[in-house]
Amino acid sequence: MYLLKEKDLETVLQYWKESFALFTPTEQDGAVHLLPYNKDTFTLDYVNFTMPFKKYLFGQKEKLFKWKTIEGSVEVTDIKSEDFDDRVFFGIRPCDAYSVDYLDQFFYERYKDDIYAANREKTYIVAMNCISPGNSCFCSSMGTGPFASRGYDLLFTPIDDGFLVESKTEKGQQLISIAAHLFFPTEEDMQSKKNEVYNKVKEKFSKKLNVMDAKKVLEESFDHKMWKELSKTCMGCIGCTSVCPTCTCFNVVDEDHGNGEGCRARYWDSCQADSFTRNAGGHNPRDGVSRVRYRIYDKMKYIDERYDFKGCVGCGRCIEVCPAFIDIVEIMNKLNDEYAKRHKDELNTCEVSEAKAEVPDHECSDDCSYVYTPKVAIINGIIQETGDIKRFIVQYEDKSLHQSLKYTGQFFKITVFGVGEIAISIPSGDFKKDYLEFYIKKAGKVTTALHNMKIGDRVGLRGPFGKGFPQEEIKGRDILIIGSGVGLAPVRTTIEAVLANREKYGKVVIIASARSYESLIYRDDLIQWSKLDGVKIMYALAKPTDAVEAHVGYINDLLPELGFNWKKATAIVCASPNRIKSVANELISLGMDGKDILTSLETHMRCGIGKCGHCKVGSKYMCVDGPVFNYEEMLTLPPEF
Repeated sequence: MYLLKEKDLETVLQYWKESFALFTPTEQDGAVHLLPYNKDTFTLDYVNFTMPFKKYLFGQKEKLFKWKTIEGSVEVTDIKSEDFDDRVFFGIRPCDAYSVDYLDQFFYERYKDDIYAANREKTYIVAMNCISPGNSCFCSSMGTGPFASRGYDLLFTPIDDGFLVESKTEKGQQLISIAAHLFFPTEEDMQSKKNEVYNKVKEKFSKKLNVMDAKKVLEESFDHKMWKELSKTCMGCIGCTSVCPTCTCFNVVDEDHGNGEGCRARYWDSCQADSFTRNAGGHNPRDGVSRVRYRIYDKMKYIDERYDFKGCVGCGRCIEVCPAFIDIVEIMNKLNDEYAKRHKDELNTCEVSEAKAEVPDHECSDDCSYVYTPKVAIINGIIQETGDIKRFIVQYEDKSLHQSLKYTGQFFKITVFGVGEIAISIPSGDFKKDYLEFYIKKAGKVTTALHNMKIGDRVGLRGPFGKGFPQEEIKGRDILIIGSGVGLAPVRTTIEAVLANREKYGKVVIIASARSYESLIYRDDLIQWSKLDGVKIMYALAKPTDAVEAHVGYINDLLPELGFNWKKATAIVCASPNRIKSVANELISLGMDGKDILTSLETHMRCGIGKCGHCKVGSKYMCVDGPVFNYEEMLTLPPEF
């Protein structure tokens, strides 16, 4: 611990400014912002900054890559983070400092976000403990303040006529060394004095969140009438998420700059926007009620479940900016009071859970730029499969990439440069080394652009991503594969693996379902598969046909006659969520275990690597935790897919 006299602070800041880009609390237009240091507008009289500190680590708009058409080909170039000097941010409040530790965990998990990492590595954080909380602050209830315990390099605590200064990292010690003659090591028992100040500050909080166990309270409150009432009040202005220190959702857009050039950028998005979870076909699984409810659950339950971090840091910004006066503290206190009446003595004292000690190893290489940047591929073939489905045969321009591909995922991200990107299932196994096939239904802007392309045109590919079907684990079992509509596409890789190793499986039945025979994909493949020993192909159609022998009606009608030993069978069902539930319930009634029924839940995916938030359902990201789940896992998810 060190002591710094208040009169010496300006000198210390000037030293730091000479070595770094320095940002400090700055008075501007009647508010206090975190801006480049100016001694004339510098202030220590503030509750918090208008915008969260995260904007300096995760920018409101950031370019991911740029592209340029050159003689029919496409050149793709990574855009590295801005080349700026190391930056010192002075005066960060404990709530924002806590959010930094969470952001580190989030952006480094599985796939490291190299843009965030570049910003973070050049950042020095000097936190300032609070001594005068604002009217909307409730960090003391969340355990994230008023004094900081994490997320900083140096920590200042106002005491008497100066500051108690604590260094937590090598970066913090480096900052002290720059003006070492002004920081006086103290041998006094300053911790007790600091605790005394802390206790006095805690007494000043007027807003308190009394919930004891938010996760349990919310588990029982999912269908509470409050959510419907709030949905009528919420304007969808997205102000709450814009000022939240832990909101990480973003959208991805392609910008066409003309002359065959453009870029892809991401910008902050919000789960409170009506279009956030809307799919290309127009279906939106999250209505107004679930939209409003989701924000509260994410902050108070889902983030905590997944990361062991508080998703709400108690800064109160969302309360301050809401024009409809929606108050997360009032909401949680009301739910808690009702829960307490039901359970009385069961509530435990709220404890702040500690975060994981280490960030998990990420799944990309040390250079993670490729997770956002596609590789260029050529369309070598286009086949019209049905009226609105085309099969695209594509090959990487760099053919060596096919040799290193691992088909352990479930989908690729396909880019139409200047238009956008979509997630498409992998329909073929790893034994096809020199090309990829994708079956694409015309449904939205990107798929329409793809349908308008011709042989020789270039697209971009990222992947494969996601968790696929467990081909090894199901060996030795009877296999039932059901594909409704275009649902056969996600399971074709598994079908090929099973048929290529037919002797390692029991009975194999494939049921293809569609409105009509003509709207089925893989019609020729289905006929060829039916000729294999031990493989039975069945059809469930809405309209009769003379092309094949088909049942006119529902899939469920065919299941009892299959003669499976249901205790030793695995079913793979790809259809709409309602159809999956209908089929799964029938299979369970026949004797199957829900864990043996596998599904693919493909929702609105933007980034494909668990960062943008669009496909998050509860605490799960469909793109990295799925899209393959067993039926029991599926039932634990909120009905927002």
